[in-house]
Amino acid sequence: MRPQVAKEVVVTGLITDTDGNVLIVKPGHKDGWIFPGGYVETDESPSQAFLREMQAELGVEITQPVRLLSIDYRGSTDEYIMFIFDGGVFTEEKKALITLPPGLIEFKFVSPQEALTLLRTKSARRLMPTLEARNRTGIAYLENQELF
Repeated sequence: MRPQVAKEVVVTGLITDTDGNVLIVKPGHKDGWIFPGGYVETDESPSQAFLREMQAELGVEITQPVRLLSIDYRGSTDEYIMFIFDGGVFTEEKKALITLPPGLIEFKFVSPQEALTLLRTKSARRLMPTLEARNRTGIAYLENQELF
């Protein structure tokens, strides 16, 4: 019998503003910018983790129905599966409610093109397929940040 593997499961949110700019956050513990999110905890579904992480990392409750936009399997020494959910479109009023926890030092909304230059390499490679999936009814499936 083949052994089963255990993989980390990560969730993030793609959030834009009314101008189409993408929300990115700067963590204090590593270089570069990322999408808000975190790890799925024991006895928690990816969608539950997404809602919890958006509240924890942004101080904002996501009230719209949860929609999965993309899944990325990353294989290597730090193997994991990432679920990227649609965090919605933030109005100026909702943007004003964002409150970062101590682990995040900054957030900003930037154009997708600027986000590609600021995001960590792997996060940048996930951006365009995920934005495209948001505009379609399908889900983007990636392996190692490449559309499958």
